[in-house]
Amino acid sequence: MINSSKSTKNKILVIAPHPDDEIIGCGGTIAKAIENNNNVYIQYLSSGDRIEKRREEEAKKVCSYMKITDCQFLRLKDQTFKVSVQNISKIIKYWKKIKPDFIYINHDLDADYEHKISYQIISQAYWRYNINSNKKTKGLILYEVHKPLQAYNLVEDITKYIGIKMKAMSYYKSQLETSRIDLAIKGLNQYRGLLHEQCDFAEVFAIKRFSSLFET
Repeated sequence: MINSSKSTKNKILVIAPHPDDEIIGCGGTIAKAIENNNNVYIQYLSSGDRIEKRREEEAKKVCSYMKITDCQFLRLKDQTFKVSVQNISKIIKYWKKIKPDFIYINHDLDADYEHKISYQIISQAYWRYNINSNKKTKGLILYEVHKPLQAYNLVEDITKYIGIKMKAMSYYKSQLETSRIDLAIKGLNQYRGLLHEQCDFAEVFAIKRFSSLFET
């Protein structure tokens, strides 16, 4: 756990390419962090082009249920979902406001195209923010969504929080109507827990420090 002490409070920012990615990738860890006195923020890059309003309403219900401190919808569209100075500036503006200690984003090899672009945008924003900010973040933490991580260095036991995660996923009815991703991710979390941590359910992550973004 990034912070398991209730006496110390961190600001944790979860970047979601789309509403539901935050719960798929780290819903249990979010619940665990909040119980341990951390503030959790969510920044949604895109709300989807077809049912934007519905997906945002679902996300707001999730944030209320999870007791998220604050969330932001950037509403990037297909034609603007790219690495650009404008997008990076919009993203960093929110970071300067909340001053996060840790930032979560999907990993760079995720199967979804917009997830790959999201990682590229956030990694550049992360680099620029830490170069210019007096309060630097402590780490960029990568989660898994459509493609499991092949290498990771953090395992979170979420056995106590799997029910909260599944309840949060149930609010994303627009997505569950087309795919039972909730069942798939619960199975993956069970596999991660039993195989790697000897617990019932776990989420895994790859931690990248600021300096590692310069490595090839």
